[in-house]
Amino acid sequence: MKKFIFLICIALLVLPAEARQPQRGYRGFVEWSNSLRNERFGGFTENSIVIYRENTFYTGLTTSHGYQINQMFFIGAGLGMERCATLENWVVPVFIQGRIDLKFGKFTPFGDIRVGANLAEGVGAYFSPTIGYRFNWGRKTGINIGAGLSLAGYTAEHFEGTFDSPDSYELYYVGRRHHVRPYFSFRVGIDF
Repeated sequence: MKKFIFLICIALLVLPAEARQPQRGYRGFVEWSNSLRNERFGGFTENSIVIYRENTFYTGLTTSHGYQINQMFFIGAGLGMERCATLENWVVPVFIQGRIDLKFGKFTPFGDIRVGANLAEGVGAYFSPTIGYRFNWGRKTGINIGAGLSLAGYTAEHFEGTFDSPDSYELYYVGRRHHVRPYFSFRVGIDF
């Protein structure tokens, strides 16, 4: 994994720094997506309830396709799949994407926003703003590196508990509730 990220960084240094602005018409994206979250877990021991935090890492692919309105604005739709190997959880977003490509001399940053639904773990909301940089890689192709925040909603069974006595804890079911998990996201991909 570290070698792969190192090779991507070396390749980006070799590429020309200036990117041509996208042209009007069809435009597609394929991205390797990574997300990091500090997850809270809980459990029972013989004498108490234990709550602890652990970092979880999700990795997967996203793709989106749409129309480049002019050199700055893109609108499209996409889907993705990210998996956490340690928890065997998934984030499966289906989204509408809006993107703005800017150019300040040779500096070519972008802003991206995705709004939709997370189809994993029950259906929940999905929201992911990203900022990044676009490198030129040929006549109509670019490499994009971006970082942002992703909010993935999910629905889960919810339980609450009370102490009946100092030695007895009773757990009872209260229904299904919608929750949202925040993730720090990093994406590397190409546009064509």
